[in-house]
Amino acid sequence: MNSDIVKQQLSFLRMSVAAKELEQVIGGRQTHFDWVSELLEREIDARKERALINRIKRAQFPKVASLEEFDFDFNPDIDKAKILELATLQFLHKKQIALFLGKPGTGKTHLAIAIGIKAVEQGHNVFCSSVKRLAMQIVKAKDRNELDTLFRKILSAKLWILDDWGVVSMKSDVSEEVFDLLDRRVHSNSLILTSNRDVDEWPQVFHEPVIAAAAIDRIFDRAQILTFNGKSYRLNSKIKEIRD
Repeated sequence: MNSDIVKQQLSFLRMSVAAKELEQVIGGRQTHFDWVSELLEREIDARKERALINRIKRAQFPKVASLEEFDFDFNPDIDKAKILELATLQFLHKKQIALFLGKPGTGKTHLAIAIGIKAVEQGHNVFCSSVKRLAMQIVKAKDRNELDTLFRKILSAKLWILDDWGVVSMKSDVSEEVFDLLDRRVHSNSLILTSNRDVDEWPQVFHEPVIAAAAIDRIFDRAQILTFNGKSYRLNSKIKEIRD
């Protein structure tokens, strides 16, 4: 059997990387097992990389962020130990909720995304959205009769990151759907919610006070709270830009 036949077989099995690198792998190998093993390993690595890229796309992260680039020394009041504990992703297996509450620009979104990317790298599906974008997605999905599809995407994700809670108030035709999502989510998988609004201002987010009270009760019943105070990274960066 020559290499051309093997290439055809690999292509038929949709092992495109293995088919492309067959000749390089064969060279210098002592046994068939050696080169077959390396060929399969390259195919597996390529598939894992493609799967990771697809999960990142599906997560809809607004930017790339990492824990390594975050300056905890800038704001020592942030509980670094709790953040690193969340980054172990144990809270995903326990289906817990994490609330990042505090001033704008203190790193809530950055750290939420960084943890989300950790989850994606470990093979978990993540869905990331700001409240404003979620409201727009719900309206569009309702118009297209695709609300069930959107709900399945959010509810099936191992981690849902809901950013900027309370920045905008939701209309009645959206608030009920958001409450439904939160209500179903807290009983299924994990959630990271970020907000720069005080909790006593949360009822203003929903059109109906009764819905607001129920949502708050469900979220706080199972949540661990991290407070973000101190200086603003965003403001500090802008000041540096002006000075430079």
